[in-house]
Amino acid sequence: MTEPTSPLADSLHQAIVRIVPVAAAILALSACASLTGTLGQDPAGYEYRKGESYVRIQQIEAGAPDNSHPFAISVEALTRALASVEVEGGGTITKTPMFTEEELKEIAPPLAAALAKAGPKEDIRFAVTGKRGLLGSLASSSITTGLLFVRDRELNLIFGLVQELYEDEEVKMEMRTVPPASRFYRGPRVGRVWKLVPKSGRLVDERSDWVALDVSAPASPAAPAAGGADSRFQEIQTRLDVIKRLKESGSITEEEYNERRRAILQGL
Repeated sequence: MTEPTSPLADSLHQAIVRIVPVAAAILALSACASLTGTLGQDPAGYEYRKGESYVRIQQIEAGAPDNSHPFAISVEALTRALASVEVEGGGTITKTPMFTEEELKEIAPPLAAALAKAGPKEDIRFAVTGKRGLLGSLASSSITTGLLFVRDRELNLIFGLVQELYEDEEVKMEMRTVPPASRFYRGPRVGRVWKLVPKSGRLVDERSDWVALDVSAPASPAAPAAGGADSRFQEIQTRLDVIKRLKESGSITEEEYNERRRAILQGL
């Protein structure tokens, strides 16, 4: 036989019944937030993500002309293009490469894959972290963020944060509130003043944060005159090479490799 409960006990029971689902929902949302990382972005569209580093395909900026996407470029060619960008100012006395060798090895394969996958109305956003300076692996980690797209056979790179120590609270605030880089945003950035110095290519609109690099593939002397079939073959071959390298580097799984290979071949 169940003893009668008091009105106070009934009220407490009803309150618990109401609170528990709410608490569970809050915990679930917190877990989802932690999975998206400190950048707080929707994980959909990411081609690559490791810690603070990422490569993401997203909608083109409002008001921008269409890009020349998808665009096929080999990892080697993209690595050479990125390696040609230097920066001066900031914490350096002389010009220094924008990316370290380790950063290029990490970021170039997923960037090449994203360019081959993106559509005309999509941009590539990226961030890469690394260590530089005399302390080597003991140095504090820095972060570089940017926007990448191709138009008129030029690889456009617009940088936001450049080699900034992301443990800094001001840097973290900018990462949360300001786009990584923009065609239209020219406001002040955190950290010291810096300017891009491309070994090749040009600065766009006299901006110190935007460089355009010529990525037109030189014709091979042994190759026949370029035609529609030849260019299409080269595009497909380049895309297959990119996903093969991604698999070999561990950036994608065997299953993801097979899925993307099928998708490429089905497009023939």
